[in-house]
Amino acid sequence: MKKRVKGKCALQKKTLPVSIFLISIICTIVITAVVTHFIDQKQAMDNDSVVKITRNDLDDVQDLYDLISTNYVDKVDKEQLIQGALKGMTDSLQDPESEFLTAKETKELNAKVAGSFEGIGANLQLENRLPVIDRVPVKNSPAEKAKLKAQDIILEVDGKKTQDKSLDQLSSMIRGKKGTQVKLLIQRGEEKFEVVLERDVIPEDTVKGTIDKNDKSIGSIQIDNFRETTALEFRTIIEELRKEGAKSFIIDLRQNSGGLIAEAERVASYFLENGDTIAQFSNNKKVISIDKAGKKIDQGFKVKEPTVFLVDQESSYGAELLAAAVKNKNYPIIGVNTFGKGSVQSLSPIGKDNYVQLTIMKWFAPDGSSVEGKGVSPTIEADYPEYAKLPPISKQSNWRIGDSGDAIKNINTMLKALGYPTEGNLFNEATKNAVAEIQTENNLSATGALDDKTVDVLQEKVFKLVKANDVAYSKAIETLKK
Repeated sequence: MKKRVKGKCALQKKTLPVSIFLISIICTIVITAVVTHFIDQKQAMDNDSVVKITRNDLDDVQDLYDLISTNYVDKVDKEQLIQGALKGMTDSLQDPESEFLTAKETKELNAKVAGSFEGIGANLQLENRLPVIDRVPVKNSPAEKAKLKAQDIILEVDGKKTQDKSLDQLSSMIRGKKGTQVKLLIQRGEEKFEVVLERDVIPEDTVKGTIDKNDKSIGSIQIDNFRETTALEFRTIIEELRKEGAKSFIIDLRQNSGGLIAEAERVASYFLENGDTIAQFSNNKKVISIDKAGKKIDQGFKVKEPTVFLVDQESSYGAELLAAAVKNKNYPIIGVNTFGKGSVQSLSPIGKDNYVQLTIMKWFAPDGSSVEGKGVSPTIEADYPEYAKLPPISKQSNWRIGDSGDAIKNINTMLKALGYPTEGNLFNEATKNAVAEIQTENNLSATGALDDKTVDVLQEKVFKLVKANDVAYSKAIETLKK
């Protein structure tokens, strides 16, 4: 069977900016298939280094199993004991990237790498506490077939009102098994109408592209992750933006947690000359693979236009590999140091249905330097504003005058960024007045207490502010115009 390699977002090292919290609450973990010509798994294994264990070495394990089975006060499950032993062995490596996976966990991860879900094919954002379709629905999706459009407002799902629901709640309401139906009440301008859609399997787009609103010669492309179709999606969007007049490109790798390393290498090859090194791979003894750009990887497709790349502290693994590869060819890299994940994991079957995910290799930049724990440094530094890095506001029943602490400090910082005269870690009169004003503007009861609905409105306003003050993107525009 094919081995697999995965890229994983490590939540213990990250702090999600407010802007990202609002659009993606769940950090995606993906398992990725290795294409044979990229990495030959057999090359990664050095049989001479395998230390054989004897039957005697396992006697203690058998003795413990017998002791528990015979004497434990409650009934024990044989499979659970065995899985616990396997998990303990991988845990003992003290490597957060190496872990034992049950059949269920493996199935869930394999579903994610496919980059698909069952639903209607419409991407949503919240505006005025209502879900709005934020761009043209996925091609050939139920939403497209029903002629839904960007900026359509979804007022009800199966008769249930959508106002004040979170994106997670809305997703649960709209998604469902293929073949089932969902009824939506849509508002388009002044018109309201109902549509009944039959849910289907929807491929998740990992690449989004648009023409810059102020300069029609610049195409902006965001890569959210590297999945099985990412390189093809990227190529298609490049070609579409060229037709729309794009003469240069901004490639946004911010918040990209990794994914398929083969797809990341393929995108990198689009920007490199044939024969240029994309990345190097080694086991614990030697370099086992030096992957180079060429027609075999990119099918002859190249991007020759001026291009800059955006990265941040959440750009990891495949995103870092791409950034390191193009940086080596003097493409501008704008942002802050990337995450720093330079290891490679395989997925191997253990027993009937279980798998073990194991770190087997490290990857290196074309010049042989490691990114592990260091990341890829930008050529031009540009960071999010500080208020964008604050953690999401925890919801409780009415933050009010007299409350204090770090949460209140963050609230005051957000309000100050929005233009209100608030500061410090105390919920005072200035805080109350600011909250009341926001409530009035959004048709909420102007109590001055920060309830859950007001929290949602506040974070939505901060999200829009972050988008409107994207320092790294502005620096990218400036760089392309030089």
